[in-house]
Amino acid sequence: MRRTTQEGRLLALSPVPVTTGEQAVDVNAWIRRKTEGWLDLQNGNLLFGAEFALMFLSLTILVMMGGVGMTVDYYLGHHELTWIPLLGLGGMNLLVTIPWGLYMHFLGNKAVKETPPVRLNRQRREVAMPRWTTEKGLQLPFWNSNSGLIAYIALLLTIGFVFSAITQENASDEYRSTLVFWGLLTLGTEILVISTYLFIALCLKKKHDPKLVYEIYPWDKLVAYIETKQNIGPGLMATHTVLTLAIPNPDDPESALAAASINVGHETSGLAQWECIREFMENGPEACPDPKNDETLAHYKAKCRQARKDLSLLPWLGKKVGDWFFQRYLAHIITERRIKTLALKSLPEELKAWSAPLPQEQWAKPSEALQSLNQHLARAYERGLKFTQMGPVSEWQAGREERQRQKRGRGRFRA
Repeated sequence: MRRTTQEGRLLALSPVPVTTGEQAVDVNAWIRRKTEGWLDLQNGNLLFGAEFALMFLSLTILVMMGGVGMTVDYYLGHHELTWIPLLGLGGMNLLVTIPWGLYMHFLGNKAVKETPPVRLNRQRREVAMPRWTTEKGLQLPFWNSNSGLIAYIALLLTIGFVFSAITQENASDEYRSTLVFWGLLTLGTEILVISTYLFIALCLKKKHDPKLVYEIYPWDKLVAYIETKQNIGPGLMATHTVLTLAIPNPDDPESALAAASINVGHETSGLAQWECIREFMENGPEACPDPKNDETLAHYKAKCRQARKDLSLLPWLGKKVGDWFFQRYLAHIITERRIKTLALKSLPEELKAWSAPLPQEQWAKPSEALQSLNQHLARAYERGLKFTQMGPVSEWQAGREERQRQKRGRGRFRA
């Protein structure tokens, strides 16, 4: 069924999950895990986040190599060893590259935990949709979006002050020692205050943060639709097409209790993506594509072996330099750990119990009405009709019954 909205147009795929006649293709790599009993949908390019964080590890190594090279060169040229270049570049690592690399790494872990998967259980014919409780999070005193940056800059300035005091050449030893003492005292106080504040804040945050819960809903009643929107700006018009799965709010049917969306790019891609989900629930895991293996270590090794065969020496060396700079080998290991372990670690125990396999005699069965609709639609698709041309299922079914009555009436008249 099509419907026009204020921002674009909408193609409804439910509440009856009938066949669309499209080929099941995981266009947007939404399928993350698949077993005999359940299917996980989870969006996000986890590999890119891991590579971006590990890029700072490569920068750290390069800066350290530069510091060692400068020190060795100074020693060879002047026959004396100085620690100033090494200390300066080492300080850059400790204050810039390493902190930012760790920040990006833990930010990636946080993103994985806060975007839990949608799980579909074909044996129960139910969908588990994640949502966060609406509890108000704890508002920490003296903390806002700029506080962390201000604290970081204050530490850098204090460390810069201490370093400049140590390297002063025209000051007396007593004056230099006084500056260094007060600088180190200030730095120690800042570190103590910030670390104590962060420790207490993390403990309180875990206690008061919204909790992850899963809403269980029947598959046959799940709301699914493809919405195409046009965003018009100054000199630019962009079209966005999104596939959405939602559980309606019983108190407000126009809103969702829980929902998940993915940008599919085009309506046809959205139908192919929806058909992956529908095929799994109706026909089993064999009818649904397997999760993409682009983020696995085995796929990366296979790509490297193929590149060695296909590329000449210079392009292959350029690829190896890029692989090292982004630490792609290690990035694939971290990504696999996030997919197989970290993303599942934070799931509630109730979901794990709900996902346990059932004896086959206890499996839920599709309704006879749904099976009949699918058979009629399959014959319609064989005649060249399209799902997007069928209109609402109720009207199509009513029209079909009316045509059958007319045919029977004409037959009796001719007789």
